[in-house]
Amino acid sequence: MSQTLPPGVSAEEFSRALKLLTGIVGEQHVQRSEEELAEYRDPYSFAGRDEFVPSAVISPGSVEEVQAIVRLANESRIPLWTISQGRNNGYGGAAPRVRGSVVMSLRRLNRVLEVNEELGYAVVEPGVRFSDLYDHLRAGGHRLMISTPDLGWGSVIGNALDHGIGYGVYGDHAAGACGMEVVLPDGDLLRTGQGAMTGSKAWHVHRRAFGPSVSDLFMQSNFGIVTKMGVWLMPTPECTLVGTASVPREEDLEAFVDTMRQLMLDRMIDGVPTIASALAVAWLIAPRENWYQGEGPVPEEVVAEIGRNLGIGRWTVRFSVYGPQAVVDAKFAAIEKAFARIEGAEVVGATYPGDAGADIVAPPHQVPAGIPNLDMLESVKWCGPQGGHVGFSPVLPLVGSVVREQRDRVKRIVEKYGFDHIGGLLLTPRSVQDVVMFLYDVTNHEQVTAAYAACRELIVETAKAGYGEYRAHLDAMDLVADQYDFNDHAMRRFTERLKDAIDPAGILAPGKQGIWPAAYRSAPLS
Repeated sequence: MSQTLPPGVSAEEFSRALKLLTGIVGEQHVQRSEEELAEYRDPYSFAGRDEFVPSAVISPGSVEEVQAIVRLANESRIPLWTISQGRNNGYGGAAPRVRGSVVMSLRRLNRVLEVNEELGYAVVEPGVRFSDLYDHLRAGGHRLMISTPDLGWGSVIGNALDHGIGYGVYGDHAAGACGMEVVLPDGDLLRTGQGAMTGSKAWHVHRRAFGPSVSDLFMQSNFGIVTKMGVWLMPTPECTLVGTASVPREEDLEAFVDTMRQLMLDRMIDGVPTIASALAVAWLIAPRENWYQGEGPVPEEVVAEIGRNLGIGRWTVRFSVYGPQAVVDAKFAAIEKAFARIEGAEVVGATYPGDAGADIVAPPHQVPAGIPNLDMLESVKWCGPQGGHVGFSPVLPLVGSVVREQRDRVKRIVEKYGFDHIGGLLLTPRSVQDVVMFLYDVTNHEQVTAAYAACRELIVETAKAGYGEYRAHLDAMDLVADQYDFNDHAMRRFTERLKDAIDPAGILAPGKQGIWPAAYRSAPLS
């Protein structure tokens, strides 16, 4: 098999650069073999796809080593693709956008640097996973609760930088990030917010400082490498209630969504609730063959029957409430009263001590209770043991009629390509992220190709309706960026000017989020 090289770099030049990179981190922290690099390919693509593959992986163990690598990459004109844990499966995993990039893995930077229980925050490095932070807090006896996404193996920093979502009070992980340390494309070191002052005592308690606030420029971008970040945490509550509400009919969706919006605006519900169809709940329980063995998408009458058999109705929302027992009880009573206006709605809840662990909290309730796990990983096997998925995730206003319109649009396109309509609606008080999962067998080339094609069609058709994605697979980043077209793509032109000013060599993650440096714009990848 021929050697994968960075674009425009000869084998001799790359060998020389790799030798210098090895001198920075040590031989044991450089990976080159086909077997080693397999982990850094898109885990849910079909075998043989070689568009998004690295030439090598290098793992620094300090900020100083990160800076040295960046400076050497500038000299050698070698593109770097930085990952924290590289677990963003469904969006490309650890794979680089540009074939032949050197993946810089920050997994060795895995320290929890500070926990401040009085002010409710922690300071972490990029290699710290949600499970690591949870274990650290428990081991130290800290009465603080994390917000965790569905899978606890991801990086706390990496998830926030990609606008990831958890389910606790600070479930909008990007909004709960406060104070970053960033290695810039020339190897310089920047601290954002109050951290711009030497010896600042307020770095992780207030997001802004004097002058422009630049922290968000390092989220979903290729403008720098975040090496430290503050994360806001909730004080451990007296109790946690995890509840579900369900409605029996497909046509109840609009009233269901509007009821949830009002409850969230009134602050009766905390965290990030999730609405799922009966089929999406079935997906989390067992593979497809357990529910339906026929050809084509699962029929509506079968979905309705699944809901009845599981006792969850046609639509279900999982929600959480945190606080003193009396407050939680009062909020739950208000939630029951609100859903009583929908005929046939049912509301149930389970209450746990706020500091309860996995030995007490039921598995379906652990994630909203701030307990990371990997239970959802099995659900990717919906179509068989070699399962994979790609995600489509637009943002909509949290209005029932809008959600209904988008659901009908998605269902039409999803089923046209032969897929089941599975996913979840992640709610904030004013918006909803409609996460659609295209589930397939990775050994089925035709099925995988169809999933990507369906995603691309959805991106364009949903944009026509006025809604854009908040994150995207490597394969679709350019297309998604292209939909943000106000004033002749003013946003893209602005980010390109920033990119060219601070990274003239274009070495940091070229193409990430559709932001290409000048060298690639003048000579696009084939």
